[in-house]
Amino acid sequence: MLLINKDTTESFAKKQAGGKGYNLYLLARKGVNVPNFSVIPAYLFENFVERNGLREAINEALEKASFKEAAKQIEEIILKGVFTANEKETIELLIKSFSSTHFSVRSSAGDEDGGEHSYAGQLSSYLYISSLSKCLESIKKCWASAFSERCLVYRKENSINLDRILVSVVIQEMIDPEISGVVFTCNPVTNNTEEIMINSVYGVGEGLVSGLLEGDTFIVSKIDAKVTSREIVEKEKALKGDFENERIIEVAIDKDKAEFESLNEAQITQLCSEATKIEDMYQCAQDIEWAIYDDKIYILQTRPVTTLAATSKGILNLWDNSNIVESYGGITKPLTYGFARYVYNQVYIQFCEVLMVPQNHIKEMNFFLKNMLGLFYGRVYYNLFNWYKLTSILPGYKFNRQFMETMMGTSESLGDEIAERIKPPKFHHSFGSRVRKFLTGFKFFYFHLNIQNIVDKFLIDFHKIYDVYRKKDYYSMSADQIYDEYMGLEKDILWKWHAPIINDFLCMVHFGVYKKLTEKWLDHLGQNFHNDLLAGNGNLESAEPTKQLIRLSGVVVKTNGLRDFIFANENEFLLEALNQSEYQEFYEMVKTYLDKYGFRCMSEMKLEQKDMHLEPKLFFIFLKNIINSGQTNLEEFEKREKEIRENAEKLLSENISGFKGVIYSWSLKHARKAVMNRENTRFCRTRIYGVVRSMFYAMGENFAKSGIIAKDEDIFFLDLEELKGAFEGTNSIQNLKEVIKTRKAQYELYEDSEPDSRFMTRGPVYWKNNHFPPPVVVDQNIELKENEMLGLGCCPGIVEGVVKVILSPEDNLELNGEILVTHRTDPGWIPLYPSASALLVERGGLLSHSAIVAREMGLPTIVSVKGLTKRLETGMRIRINGESGLIEILE
Repeated sequence: MLLINKDTTESFAKKQAGGKGYNLYLLARKGVNVPNFSVIPAYLFENFVERNGLREAINEALEKASFKEAAKQIEEIILKGVFTANEKETIELLIKSFSSTHFSVRSSAGDEDGGEHSYAGQLSSYLYISSLSKCLESIKKCWASAFSERCLVYRKENSINLDRILVSVVIQEMIDPEISGVVFTCNPVTNNTEEIMINSVYGVGEGLVSGLLEGDTFIVSKIDAKVTSREIVEKEKALKGDFENERIIEVAIDKDKAEFESLNEAQITQLCSEATKIEDMYQCAQDIEWAIYDDKIYILQTRPVTTLAATSKGILNLWDNSNIVESYGGITKPLTYGFARYVYNQVYIQFCEVLMVPQNHIKEMNFFLKNMLGLFYGRVYYNLFNWYKLTSILPGYKFNRQFMETMMGTSESLGDEIAERIKPPKFHHSFGSRVRKFLTGFKFFYFHLNIQNIVDKFLIDFHKIYDVYRKKDYYSMSADQIYDEYMGLEKDILWKWHAPIINDFLCMVHFGVYKKLTEKWLDHLGQNFHNDLLAGNGNLESAEPTKQLIRLSGVVVKTNGLRDFIFANENEFLLEALNQSEYQEFYEMVKTYLDKYGFRCMSEMKLEQKDMHLEPKLFFIFLKNIINSGQTNLEEFEKREKEIRENAEKLLSENISGFKGVIYSWSLKHARKAVMNRENTRFCRTRIYGVVRSMFYAMGENFAKSGIIAKDEDIFFLDLEELKGAFEGTNSIQNLKEVIKTRKAQYELYEDSEPDSRFMTRGPVYWKNNHFPPPVVVDQNIELKENEMLGLGCCPGIVEGVVKVILSPEDNLELNGEILVTHRTDPGWIPLYPSASALLVERGGLLSHSAIVAREMGLPTIVSVKGLTKRLETGMRIRINGESGLIEILE
């Protein structure tokens, strides 16, 4: 007969020791102080059942009787079985080898104490045994306990098979502890993984585990190993071993000990050290039973904390969608996410090339370069630590990371301690890397001097290539021809994105420096004075479609009968109505607009969102809004922009001069230029997304006709690699309809599961991590009144008016001077701006599209307002201050 101890081969122990026994085996192998033990392997139970002819009777009891009756019958069946002489002799030699006269016999189920099923308190244990006959009987009872009513119900509820129940038995030296208890390597009450919880009682821990006795509770911080909380109870009784009668008895506690802490500081420290070591072994939070005897700590058993909502071990990631929610707001389908992730990867590889990082080093960095984005519940997030890593390879990491946070509009800054731990690959600390950083500094100084020429050349080259791709009729091509065009687009444009990324970095630095100088020298002019100086910058391409809409609305109101005609027809049919009308000159203007700007739509970075090429009615919604608002004179509209800027410049000249004035003017000039170039190059990105959208919709139509997918739009439920695999023969699953069906079902569940805007994960990111915000949002400004909210003021102006909440393109988009309230915006929302008196956005930062374009248009705007769309409803009357960021609910 074979036994399992710490010297057994691991493969045998893993298969035969059961959960509790295998954990003891692992602990002993790692040098943890556990009482001497051996495990009777699971195969012995099977041999015992077969040899004694018990299988048929056990199966019959499981099939025909209730769980309660089956448990009783099976115990009687097993107790009738007999051990062989060899088995008795092996067990007798084992118990005689122990230094203690008494030992325990404990059940160890084959699927116990794993990550999913713990069987806590459901399997039998027999303590303070000293005779062979009692030991053999206890082994049988441990086997039978695996068929107890509680265990059978537990197996059924957790869908665990009843056909082959494996049971091992642990025989272990019995110690008679002075103190014992449980230590959790987390706080199971609050799910705080940065705390350790210790429960302790005098005597044997069974009283604590069973709930018979109350114990002391200590909460210890993992950060500094200090006790942060103590709850000391009056301990009137303890459980102790009655060695003579082989049982546990209650004893009274001396009064001088009853009211004092059961553990001293040294014992707490040692327990925490042992617990942390065990947690590191298992890489997850543990529930550990322990005992102290003769001033030594013994570990009796350990199991995972299966109810924990967060894991305390594994790679740490920080996720934030404060800014990217503008581009990919709400649910984003897999194909869009896959394309965006690919684009980010390509762009930042090019960024490293600009930084003169050697190709072999770029390959080393590619793990984080291809993981700049993540996807949670269908929503896109920045993987922020990877962004910090990218920034850390630049000169001036301390300042650049703060500038990056401003540019990305993150809700909070990264702590210095964590930021310093985020290091790039080791080669960036070499002498060669320091030389490269020095040269990179000079190279970016060159870019600073020549950025306008670089951007202008990029825009010229871009439009030459873009005009070729945008004019192609992808709907007349076969799917593989479209795919060939798509691969050409990747090569011709996406792989040549150096200029925009250079300017993005310069924009990050220039805006960051400019904002800091404003805070230092002109803080008395208001916290958003720097925004006012950026208003009316001019030459923003992303604002041009809206300005052209205003021009067209001016044509409508000046053309006899055209306004009535426009409002008499439904938006969906208006384009054709114009085609068949007498207003041919205006019809040609609309066609020209759609040809030039038809790629625009709300949520335009989401490829599944139909643009004005596919849904021309959007154009007429925007046009009617502008006409209704009376904003049909472009000169008057632009006058508002210029007034904000002129007033700010007047204040500037009155408040700064001399050397400071020269420096500030230089910084302002370059911040304006960088912001303008950033918007214009990002508008090129929007154009590319428009072409790719046409390609993918055309592919979807082709796939649907061929029966590969059910509907055109279903193509967006495939990820990019699956779509490419359809042409390259690399898909592991060929039935794309089934893939799409599964994803659709999952995405329906995502609709009601919006995660927090910022959260951390450890280990596997989707499991045992908390992605959701706390149920109660506490306002950051405790001085606010009950009817007030606060955000980031972006463009000045005090406006009182009625709220219109618009959350998606599917909502009613009609606006007539209301205060537009939304969760987030992108450039596709800009045509709504002239029809609004003010703009409130729940998400976004100072360099977001909302802020930049609103400043350009002089539209009073507040962004980053927590809980905005939950608190404000259409029809409410409010007053907003676009400078201070204050919102007052009036009605």
